Amino acid sequence: MGFFSRLDKVDGAINRGYARWGKRLWWGVGLAVVLYGGWMVCASIWGPPTGGVTLVIHNELDRPVLGFSVNGVSGSNAFAHGGGGATCCGNISGKTAEVIWTLSTTRAQYDAGLRKEVRKVTMPLPRREWGENYLHVYFYPGDKVRLWWGTGFGYPKAETPLNKKENH
Repeated sequence: MGFFSRLDKVDGAINRGYARWGKRLWWGVGLAVVLYGGWMVCASIWGPPTGGVTLVIHNELDRPVLGFSVNGVSGSNAFAHGGGGATCCGNISGKTAEVIWTLSTTRAQYDAGLRKEVRKVTMPLPRREWGENYLHVYFYPGDKVRLWWGTGFGYPKAETPLNKKENH
C-alpha cells in the first residue's frame, strides 16, 4: 500500500466524520461564541469598573515626593507643601493598596543632614464606582496616606475630611 492510497483512506475517514459530526461541531463553536459574547456584554454592563486609572498626587508634606507607586503602578513626583501632579494610565485593582513613595529633600533639608528615604504602607483600597477613573493619593506628615477615587482632577481641600470611601 503506497503513501497516496493511505492518504486517500485518511481523507475519506475525515470526510465521513465531518459529514456525520460537522453540523454538531459548528453548533458547538457557535454556542461557545454566543456564550462568550453574552458574558462580555454582561460584564461590561453589570460588572465592576475596570481599565486604566490616572494617578493624581497631592503632597502636604514639608519634603518633596520624588516618586510613588500604588500596587506597582508608578505615579509622578510633587513639590513640598501642596505640590501635585498626575500620571496616566495603569490598572489598579484588588482589595488592598500597597503605596510606596520616595521622599526627597530641599536644599536646606539636604544641608541640614536629611537624605532620600523610601516609605511604604499597605492599606485598604477604596471601592471604585463607575466613572471614577482618577485615584487621588494624599501624602500627610507622619506617614499618613489617604486614597480617594474621583471622576476628574477636582478634589476636596486637604483639611476637609473625605467621603465614606476615605481610608487612613
